[in-house]
Amino acid sequence: MKRILFVCTGNTCRSPMAEVILKTKLKLSGIKGISVKSAGLSCSDGEKMSANSFKALKLLGYKPYGFKSSRATGATLIKSDVIICMTREHKSYIANFPNVYAMSEITGYDIADPYGGDINVYVKTSHEIEDACNIILQKLIDNKGENI
Repeated sequence: MKRILFVCTGNTCRSPMAEVILKTKLKLSGIKGISVKSAGLSCSDGEKMSANSFKALKLLGYKPYGFKSSRATGATLIKSDVIICMTREHKSYIANFPNVYAMSEITGYDIADPYGGDINVYVKTSHEIEDACNIILQKLIDNKGENI
């Protein structure tokens, strides 16, 4: 089982949206053997996804039910085969772990934090994340799940 971990700051906005979107895309594509999780560098365990992240995902047609935040611990990071950070700054905190990428290294752009913004900001962010997940999915397909 290949393990992909999305990382952001609080694990209530960006990385949970990426987790839900990529999991759904993998399932719809019939791709098995890949686990997708998310974690935050500065968060508490067990928090709900932000209300606007939830709404933005619903507007895109995703089902973001049952999400609970989790902190990015050393154990979590070591167990992950690929770690995708929403920004270069996130990557700088955990760059000593193997296979850590900033989203911009994969897609050409970082995912800005929508925290505190209105629903329109979250919808824009969800579209950027969905586009990023399409790129990640295509790379997984092209590389037969081995590399991103």
